[in-house]
Amino acid sequence: MLRHHRNALALARTLIPGTERLPAPDAALIARAEIVLRETAPSLVPAWRWLHDAIDVASFAQTGRHFHALDDARRTRVVERWQSSAGGRVPLSLVALLYKLLHFDTPEMHAAMGGRLRPERPLLDRPRWLNQIHRASTWSDGDIECDVVVVGTGAGGAFVGRELAKRGYAVVFIEKGEHLRRDAFDGSSVEAHRRFLRSSFAIGNAVIPIFSGELVGGSTAVNGGTCFHTPSWILDDWCEKLGTTELSPENMADYFARVENVLDVAPSLQREVGPIRDVMARGCDALGWHHFPIRRNARGCTGTGFCHFGCPSDARRSTNLSAIPNALESGAMLLSEAIVDEITLAGDRATGVSVVARSGQRIRVRAEAVVLAAGTLATPLLLLDQGICNTSSQVGRNLSIHPSVGVLGLMEEEINGHHFTPQGYGCDEFLRAGELILTAQPDTNVAASLFPLTGKPLMDVLESLPRLAGLGLLIRDHSANGRVWRDIGGRPLITYHVTSEDRARLQSGMVHCMEMLLTAGATRLYPTLASMPIVEPHQIGEFRAMLPKAADYSLVSYHPLGTCRMGKDPRSSVVGLDHQTHDVRRLYIADGSTVPGPLGVNPQLTIMSMAVRAADRIHDALGRATSMRACACA
Repeated sequence: MLRHHRNALALARTLIPGTERLPAPDAALIARAEIVLRETAPSLVPAWRWLHDAIDVASFAQTGRHFHALDDARRTRVVERWQSSAGGRVPLSLVALLYKLLHFDTPEMHAAMGGRLRPERPLLDRPRWLNQIHRASTWSDGDIECDVVVVGTGAGGAFVGRELAKRGYAVVFIEKGEHLRRDAFDGSSVEAHRRFLRSSFAIGNAVIPIFSGELVGGSTAVNGGTCFHTPSWILDDWCEKLGTTELSPENMADYFARVENVLDVAPSLQREVGPIRDVMARGCDALGWHHFPIRRNARGCTGTGFCHFGCPSDARRSTNLSAIPNALESGAMLLSEAIVDEITLAGDRATGVSVVARSGQRIRVRAEAVVLAAGTLATPLLLLDQGICNTSSQVGRNLSIHPSVGVLGLMEEEINGHHFTPQGYGCDEFLRAGELILTAQPDTNVAASLFPLTGKPLMDVLESLPRLAGLGLLIRDHSANGRVWRDIGGRPLITYHVTSEDRARLQSGMVHCMEMLLTAGATRLYPTLASMPIVEPHQIGEFRAMLPKAADYSLVSYHPLGTCRMGKDPRSSVVGLDHQTHDVRRLYIADGSTVPGPLGVNPQLTIMSMAVRAADRIHDALGRATSMRACACA
């Protein structure tokens, strides 16, 4: 074990050698890595140790010495050989990713890189609606009766529940995660992943992390607040495929307006976006491309924290600060830290849900209607585990994810992106072609993880962090070929294939990012591409001629959609146009899983607007006769 730790520390210092200003890893990092792995992914601990031992075996075979006994130059050569091999690149990059995230996620490293130290815990008021939130483990009043039970409090669940509560229905929300307030958002990436930020992995011809939120507010509480309408041609396409006009731009306009009014959506201001706005505008103007300030639900944003780790200022009106409080003020209640493990049925009709608290306590919620809004990944698993709503065999299928990559440019001027809104400005010149380019400004504790670099090249780029302008590229999937299911052992599994068309779209979009940055004055480029992580200006032609393998890209996803497809035909879809499942009456789904296909833009406003529309349909089905019954214990 001692040799294992010595090898692990030697590997961490080879991957992150440090500089005069930025210290190299120490033994505390190795201990912290194993603790985090045991807490968040215990099944990976053996593989983690095996990889370190395998590198030591390779070192001994090549040099006759253990890895930790080599000098720095020889260690670097061993690591470079692993990185150049098809079988070694992916596991080594995952090890490097964890070490980067942990090493730079300390107040000391944060400050050394010019970041802002974590804010002190603010004094918080206590509005009356907080009395409507109960941890399931402390609930002592027995079973619950209501009109509508909503599973999930993210974009879909919060808005469908809000609309129904406003109309007088007794609504109960069930949320697996905690109810957290801004004093819990300290900027730590590690604490965020421990408590409320979840990483699932799509496996196929690339390993793609899919990020989501597990807290009151769902993923709306851990995103950049970007608010796009569904492009009109996408809505038109859906209408054509579904044989309806209900989702036309004209018919959806009122739903978008109702949501935007709740969220207080407004264009990002110059002071919120920072100097990168000028970089994008300069490049786009010279190329004749359209650019614009992104509309966000964060009026008054001060750039005090990285949005994906929770908003420490409450500027972003995620559903935990907008739709959920509105619903609770109207008499709804919320059970947090509660897992729904069964939808109760009477024949072919949903009658409620069975909930398990962290303490093991079981609570039954009886309702006239059940709304699933646990998210694109969790909702189909709940249905599959119970074996319902799948006569079409489409539950869990048709997954799209909006694969995303990044390009950073080294500028002459200082950008200091970590002092500003992460995502505040965009270019939609190629949106119809499936490419959306947005500013992407990470905080200092996650910046290192963006680069598929290690060793001295990594440290060199981190020393230049204040002058880096970051762009993110989101593409619309060519095909919704992914699937959410369980493997033979019962473990959740996500499969997804990056098609050749998507690879071409990724490459085209990265070239457009590079052209924009170079035209704006960048002197060097850093694409998130393992096979060519540094591009000098004269190499743009070489990069343009490439078509890398899917695994070469450092792909991420924040937008899984489509796993409980909407449609008229029960043979090919899971829910109807009214969001009710074809197989079970009074069981509705209102989250990203019902979205008919990839949008090519951030989807939260689309999911929210479809949820408001779903609430109208649920109201039509229930009628006012049952809508004034208050929540009551059985």
